[in-house]
Amino acid sequence: MRFVQPSRRVGLLCVVVLLWGCANPAPSAKGTRSADEASSVSPSTNPSATAQVVAQNRSPGLDGSANTIAFSGRLDSPDNGDIYTVGVDGRNVRRLTSSPANEYSQSWSPDGQQIVFRSAPSGEASEQGPSDIAVVTVADLKVAFLTHDAQLGNWSPAWSPTGEWIAYSSGGPNGDGLYLIRPDGSDARRIVEGDAEYPAWSPDGRRLAFMSLGFPAGSSSDAYEIYVVGVDGGHLQRLTNLTGEDGWPAWSRDGTRIAYTRRTTERAEDKIHVMTAAGQDDHAVTDIKDGMSYGYPNWSPNDLFLAFSAYPQTESSTAVGGIFVMRPDGSGRLMVLADGVGPVWQPLP
Repeated sequence: MRFVQPSRRVGLLCVVVLLWGCANPAPSAKGTRSADEASSVSPSTNPSATAQVVAQNRSPGLDGSANTIAFSGRLDSPDNGDIYTVGVDGRNVRRLTSSPANEYSQSWSPDGQQIVFRSAPSGEASEQGPSDIAVVTVADLKVAFLTHDAQLGNWSPAWSPTGEWIAYSSGGPNGDGLYLIRPDGSDARRIVEGDAEYPAWSPDGRRLAFMSLGFPAGSSSDAYEIYVVGVDGGHLQRLTNLTGEDGWPAWSRDGTRIAYTRRTTERAEDKIHVMTAAGQDDHAVTDIKDGMSYGYPNWSPNDLFLAFSAYPQTESSTAVGGIFVMRPDGSGRLMVLADGVGPVWQPLP
């Protein structure tokens, strides 16, 4: 999980950080995935432009479900990423964290009252760098750390649907793997050994989808694939097995589908794919030849929409990236905010 040849992952790294104005990305490393990289470089838009929205022609159905999205952005500071919330109409932007650290990889508690996230020292944006898992309470903005061993690298937290556990990836006191921890920071345990990153819970809380460069432990691959495993570490299933890079799975609320980010070649745009929870009927829903990359999908509480990030494929592009929403078939695409990365939809109360 720690180090690979410098040439690996550079493409995906640069594409995503272009959202923030990346010019010369550092060599990539295994475990360095671009949702986190976005917190380490400069914003591509002026903060005054971040409230750009397409309020007109809004898709029917956005109202009537939870209308708040959490994301990581640099609206108030060019030096570090913070956790924000925004209405799906682009209004009511609220900053939840304001420490000198980079804060990203956010995930809501099932009651919508707290957000768990990764906290890394300013300038750090890779899994081999130090970081801890923390929780912020939305009402009073109080932050509590769940892990206190940043040098091990702790990242990509995901809150379980029952609220009992938070899954995360870690170097861990017992070695690399996928871990569970209680929301109060107790009872940390490893359930999967080896490279297992960016977990996503099934709605029933019994399984976790994740991305890996090689699984089980000891195996290796040149590309990330998506797997599903039982919460007890058993019943492993590989869902993707095509040429390219597959990552950041997101389970639909009804449990029938998984959306994820896919790239076929190093120079290709990132696309959002949707497949069944068994890995069937896999198809792109953003096969758009517009010089933009699309990734980090997240389902709305009623499964009628996906929130996602968009970012220019090249540094010279004049296209504006940010946070968008669309229907799961790729239609009805609308901008929420011209800034930010990794949107996650607040659960219904």
